[in-house]
Amino acid sequence: MSIVFDRAVEYYDQTRAMPPERHRALIDALVREAGINENSRVLEIGVGTGRIGMAVAEHVRRLFGIDLSLEMMGVLRRKLADTNLSIHIAQADAGKLPFADESFDVAYAVHVYHLVAGWQNAMRDARRIVKRGGYFVVSFHKREDDSPTARIRKQLRALANARGVDTKRPGTHSEEEILGEIQTWGDEPRIVVCGTWTEPEVPEKILEELDRQIFSETWVIPRAVMDEAMPQVREWAREMYGDLSKPIECVYETRWLVTKKM
Repeated sequence: MSIVFDRAVEYYDQTRAMPPERHRALIDALVREAGINENSRVLEIGVGTGRIGMAVAEHVRRLFGIDLSLEMMGVLRRKLADTNLSIHIAQADAGKLPFADESFDVAYAVHVYHLVAGWQNAMRDARRIVKRGGYFVVSFHKREDDSPTARIRKQLRALANARGVDTKRPGTHSEEEILGEIQTWGDEPRIVVCGTWTEPEVPEKILEELDRQIFSETWVIPRAVMDEAMPQVREWAREMYGDLSKPIECVYETRWLVTKKM
């Protein structure tokens, strides 16, 4: 089944936020590449707390958002109460969108389909509700495969797997998989890079966040297994990086996969 983010509601915005200039570059690229204007009818799939949607709502009069988590959308409702922005939100499954065929100019999703069981069908349903000539857009936040975050998380998964825990997420596992699915539709996707930058990663902070089970990939791991595995992950990280408090520069990139419906 798909992953619901109710448990992350208290810390989601703090742990997923981007610096303002990178956030703005992401939104500006979406608006530009999908041809969004004030009259566009736009849907965000996985609107959550409105981290992306509130910025998009500055550009359109008709923004809709769906999410499985009522708790996350409750945060969004409270945020909207202090603004003049309008987002029509509803609880719905990304795989069963409650909208008529070809009813939106743009549908977009930010870091969603790795969480969605039956993600291929969910993406086809998103395409279904987009008008001919409209856009389906998916965001990716990429980091280097050999970054401390990637390597430490991989080590935790391996230890959990060895203890009988299936850590495989229910949805897609790569941008390449999504690109391949879109290419079967006969549409012509293109990748738009919004920004590339370097940022320090601190192994100690990564280990602390994993131990707190902040990110969804750790939610399937029972606490007892975490308590067994994390000391081993820490020891592995110490052997790999030495001083765990020392920052390590890594390359990041945000990008949109933009598809015009033919």
